[in-house]
Amino acid sequence: MIYSKSNFQNKPKNFMNKWLKSLFKTYFFILFPFIVVFTVSLYVPSDSDIGWHLKYGEYFFQNHRILKENIYTTMMPGYHWINSSWAIDLVTYLAFSKFGFYGLSVLGALVITGIFYFLSRAFKLTFWEQAVLFPIILFLEKPLFEVSFRGQLITLLFIGILYAILKKFEEGKKYWLIGIIPLFIFWSNLHGQFILGLSLLALWIAFYLVKLYLININQRKIKDLIKIALVLMLIFVSGIAATLINPFGLGIYQEALRHFGNPLQQFIIEWLPLEKWSGLWWTMIFWDTVVIFSLWQIYRRNEWLKNLPWIIPVIILMILSGSVRRYFWTMILVSIPVVRYLAVLFKPKKSQIATIIALFIFLSVYFFAVLVKAPQENIAGMNWDRFCYQFVRCSPKSAEYLVKNKIPGKMMTFYNWGGWLIWKYPEIKTSIDGRMHLWRDEKGYSAFMDYYPYEQNWDDIDKSDYDIVYMTPAKAIHRRLMELVDQKKWVIAYQDNFATVFVRKSLESKIPH
Repeated sequence: MIYSKSNFQNKPKNFMNKWLKSLFKTYFFILFPFIVVFTVSLYVPSDSDIGWHLKYGEYFFQNHRILKENIYTTMMPGYHWINSSWAIDLVTYLAFSKFGFYGLSVLGALVITGIFYFLSRAFKLTFWEQAVLFPIILFLEKPLFEVSFRGQLITLLFIGILYAILKKFEEGKKYWLIGIIPLFIFWSNLHGQFILGLSLLALWIAFYLVKLYLININQRKIKDLIKIALVLMLIFVSGIAATLINPFGLGIYQEALRHFGNPLQQFIIEWLPLEKWSGLWWTMIFWDTVVIFSLWQIYRRNEWLKNLPWIIPVIILMILSGSVRRYFWTMILVSIPVVRYLAVLFKPKKSQIATIIALFIFLSVYFFAVLVKAPQENIAGMNWDRFCYQFVRCSPKSAEYLVKNKIPGKMMTFYNWGGWLIWKYPEIKTSIDGRMHLWRDEKGYSAFMDYYPYEQNWDDIDKSDYDIVYMTPAKAIHRRLMELVDQKKWVIAYQDNFATVFVRKSLESKIPH
């Protein structure tokens, strides 16, 4: 056979083409699921507390210290607050100051993508398992994810990293355990739910040791088991010690423990159970059913002992989710190593068919996100007016009225508007905001319990010492004040569809005209 010069020239070119196609094919199936997750997870920020997070971040960069006392509200001024999420305020402010709402949307989507990445890589989910589980989980987690970047997402990300570390250890890569120390240093400075992380770590250690004991019981390898137990206990203690590397020391535990058994939690929606027969309640029932069937599959395959450390946290969180909705969002994600067994059950026998179906699912979700969700979300068009009208249901014009017309007297402001006012209208001294729901001073005084009975019209605002009330029409106090206006006891200084400024009749002469 005679080779021409062109044959020799084409050989490297053909090899390069094949190599590039192979590389693209490999990385496409690795990366595309996470591209889909990122695209679906782009939401406009809607957290009503975003304003005070920004203000705390701004304060740090302007004054080069952490703000530890309350300077933003008329209720409980000077209160020393242990802000266990102080570092997330810095991240929020930096992202917003550089890129606005768009930056927070992208940051939130990146964190959510990280959650899926670490959990997927930890349990080596196949392309099929990702295609079955990712869209369902994205849908179920939407009530949390659609708020966009916030501290709770950081906790879920760190749970994903924790599980990845523990899985590596389980596979024999013991040095990965060192990663738990820096993980909990960051966690305890970014979000108060680091205690949930420590609880999951303790559960995993306990039932990992139980698994090893049951597996090795006949071999009597007790000495080896004791060595492993000592290493794991040392790591757990190191994790606790790592959480103390923060500006508040042991105080972060004091702040975190406020949430357990606190009667004030009955007024905070995320600490309440899901309302029976509601859409979210049926969502929980659906996922609980999926988990139970998956556990049955694990039992049938006689792999329950192998998965014991991953099963127990799911069961405990599933029980807790019945009384506290906040645990449901965590339970969905930590159940991935369990529910993957159900995904495997439905996988077609021919791998090519499974790949085609999985690809179709991902492409469908991706194009839905790009062609339908993205235009509706319009993250590039987000601004404070839209934030106000669409999510917080507030009124910039009413705030501008109060800034321009300084009415003398003690003012009560709506709780959910606190963050917005602190950031956008600092001239208006808000009475209360979203930081304060669990605050109690050394005398036991709670600003929230002072405020809330008036908002719900359990206590009569007319018998209070408030002279001005700045309120949404959605609350019972607004209806009561309208009655008092009819009775000529109060007057309306300003009113629109979203807000009303009420002033006592005795101060009517001091309202600027």
